[in-house]
Amino acid sequence: MKLIAKILKGNIEDDIKYLVIESDENDTKGYFLFFHKSLDTPCEADLWFIDIEGAKRQAKYNYDINPDDWLISEL
Repeated sequence: MKLIAKILKGNIEDDIKYLVIESDENDTKGYFLFFHKSLDTPCEADLWFIDIEGAKRQAKYNYDINPDDWLISEL
């Protein structure tokens, strides 16, 4: 499962337009926060968090992404 959020225009830095949170349950047991210019291309950067709440807090801090802004993707 992945969570995807689109960054509002006023909060875009370095052309990053999407954030993706993805579980790494098979390896580190944590969560990655991926920074994308497009969802069709590899990420520009990523951060690792021990829990999903930490990833969401970072997204809120950097890009003002609220809990309701996340969409579930099964891709």
